[in-house]
Amino acid sequence: MLLNYLKSAYRNLKKTRVYSFINIFGLTLGMTICLLLLSYINYEKSYDAFHRNAARIYRLRYERTDSKGDAVRFASCTPPAGALLREQFEEIEKVARVFFYQASISYENTKFYENRLFFTDPEFAEIFDFNFLSGDPIKDLAQPGNAFLSVSTAIKYFGETDPIGKIISIDKKEDYQIVGLFEDAPHNSHIKMDFLLPLENIAQRYGDSYMLEWGHTGMYTYLLMREDAHIETFQAKLSPWIKEHVPWLEQYQMKIELPMQPLRDIHLTSHFMQEYETNGSLAAVSYLRIIAFFIILMAWVNYVNLSTARSLTRSKEVGMRKAIGASRRQLAIQFLVEMILINLIVLILTMLLLEAARPFFNNLTKMPIGMHVWQQRWFWPMTMALFFIGMLLSGLYPVVVLSSFKPVDVFRASTSSVVKGLNLRKVLITFQFVMALVLLASTCTIYDQISFMRQQDLGFDINQVLVFKSPRVRPEDTDARFKSFHAALRKNDNILKTCHVTEVPGKQLYWDNGGIKKAGADDSEGKNYQIVGMDYEFVDVFQVRFVAGRNFSREFTTDNEGLILNETAVAWMGFESSEQAIGQLVDYWGNIYTIIGVMKDYHQQSPKAAYEPTIYRLLPTGRDVRGQFAVKMRTSNSRDIVNFVEKTFTEFFPGNPFEHFFLDDYFHQQYQSDELFGHVFGLFSILAIFITAFGILGMSAYNIARRTKEIGIRKVLGASIVKILYLLSKEYLKWVIVSSMIAWPIAWYVMHLWLSGFASRIKIGAWSFAASTSIALVIALVTVSIQAWRTAVANPVETLRYE
Repeated sequence: MLLNYLKSAYRNLKKTRVYSFINIFGLTLGMTICLLLLSYINYEKSYDAFHRNAARIYRLRYERTDSKGDAVRFASCTPPAGALLREQFEEIEKVARVFFYQASISYENTKFYENRLFFTDPEFAEIFDFNFLSGDPIKDLAQPGNAFLSVSTAIKYFGETDPIGKIISIDKKEDYQIVGLFEDAPHNSHIKMDFLLPLENIAQRYGDSYMLEWGHTGMYTYLLMREDAHIETFQAKLSPWIKEHVPWLEQYQMKIELPMQPLRDIHLTSHFMQEYETNGSLAAVSYLRIIAFFIILMAWVNYVNLSTARSLTRSKEVGMRKAIGASRRQLAIQFLVEMILINLIVLILTMLLLEAARPFFNNLTKMPIGMHVWQQRWFWPMTMALFFIGMLLSGLYPVVVLSSFKPVDVFRASTSSVVKGLNLRKVLITFQFVMALVLLASTCTIYDQISFMRQQDLGFDINQVLVFKSPRVRPEDTDARFKSFHAALRKNDNILKTCHVTEVPGKQLYWDNGGIKKAGADDSEGKNYQIVGMDYEFVDVFQVRFVAGRNFSREFTTDNEGLILNETAVAWMGFESSEQAIGQLVDYWGNIYTIIGVMKDYHQQSPKAAYEPTIYRLLPTGRDVRGQFAVKMRTSNSRDIVNFVEKTFTEFFPGNPFEHFFLDDYFHQQYQSDELFGHVFGLFSILAIFITAFGILGMSAYNIARRTKEIGIRKVLGASIVKILYLLSKEYLKWVIVSSMIAWPIAWYVMHLWLSGFASRIKIGAWSFAASTSIALVIALVTVSIQAWRTAVANPVETLRYE
């Protein structure tokens, strides 16, 4: 019996191969897109889940609010907090502090600049489940001078040689012995370290002035809470505890808070100062989840639409089967077998398409190339859920409705009375167009915003600027070498200017400890400002502009006690205008400085962020160990210049690695997360339109086939081809217009929410809505016209010959 059902199902699919292809292709594409998007979403949400105690691990942050209510929020914590909390709160099982560091690492003649050195407590290895291959981290991280390396880092320095026992040097100042190795952190970990070193080395290096100072930050603090700990109650205890340990808060009318972040929330929700790396976006993940839902829903809608549209043909088949003795149960089983067969074909094709699309999709979304979607635990349950939901939705109509038809009603009824579900099809098609239009309009707005950020005047020049780190390994005569180094570079005709700065534009700045105010003002008036250390040539290299006053000058020996403010800092400090600020005195933690200039605001980072109040101080040559050099080039022949700069740098500062980047490339990296979101959103919006077009193609083919005789009669009566094309297309045009009226407000609201995350943003233009509607109209017209043209030009004799 089952074999008969399968044969009948196969014959029906073969007989209606066009509609079967449209159904199978649409469902396959929809399911593939949905699963690909869900793989990215689940990857983003899987960060840090591999730790066994992830649900009990929290990161303690640091927030400081001044008397005016202005707050600075850090991902790191203050140094004293972790050790004191461990001693005084029984809710805490373990505490691990992490000091994130960058340095020049050398072994014999091999040297690299490393960005991921973690100085930490021994408890780090107990809280987190990183895989240590050798050494005893609990014992060895308690001893100063020991070091653990990741496997990839060990290979970089030592190749296949066993690194255990080897000595590496940090900035040619401190030596560490390698005592163990650990596997590289998984891609979906917000903690990615190359070196693990004892925190005690930091305590010895900086002493109590750092480790016991509540005004400092930079100490990432992780808490493993006991299983019976009540987190809300513990968090509430921290505010009075902080007041007890920080006596100067009342003097400055400041407030310190230590918010707790669940470990698994960090990647998608944490966007504070001093993050290890740029984190993901919960909003982007939410939008992509909606797209995944929309697309699979559109594929199912296509299937239901074609099923209802073909109800006349199937109803006659049902009537004939019932007339010769088939029961309703047998008919239901027949339709159920067809439904299962179609969805099994879809499932197999989806698996093949997923494997084919995996390399491209993983590269697009920056997921690990070797990552297979079906290796993820959620995949098979979700796939089976989509499979059974698809069967339910796609088979509900034929199984329940068609199998209930009575033969007498089928053969007696006219076409109009038998064809049910016309209103349902209109609703479903309108719904499909609404989703497509929302996606199209949103895509236009997203690309507009990204283009706006790229084209916006940043307030400085990022073109033809080579940037490299200043030396970490320094001889006694460093100051003299700095001057000679700059002079040697400027002798090259292709180098216009050079400068030294703490952080070039495009790099995150770090807030000062606050307390900066007008001279003579009360301590409570002190505020937090971003600080940039610069030399005399900074302004010339980056072409920043002044609105009042002047730049630092070697002609004024008093400029060492001078400050330059940006426009936002002027307003922040309470001056009515930039001109009024010139010559005013500023109390910088007890030292008095004079404002000599006001710089026009520029975007230190992406225009996505608002202008921050920034103070510029003169940085004498050789003073700042973490600074950067910037070289303004005359020509685009960058390779020769880079080689020249590297050679000169090595001559003046031997033992230092030379690592460089071009500022325009580096600055544009800040747009990568938004561009990635735009690319993914745009790609799958186009595919959603493709699914819609296939649905229209199937619907129009069937509707035109039903009206073939009507069109033949109209042609006999003198109807032109244009009139017939209009007749067959007008219903779809009407659906697009109605859908636009519904989609526009939805798209506007969604994009308004998305744009609220940008300090500099576009106004949502009418053209996005007009463009989306125009695209939908063109797609509908072209799709319908392909089918309608053949019918409109057909000889009416052929269509009416059997009437």
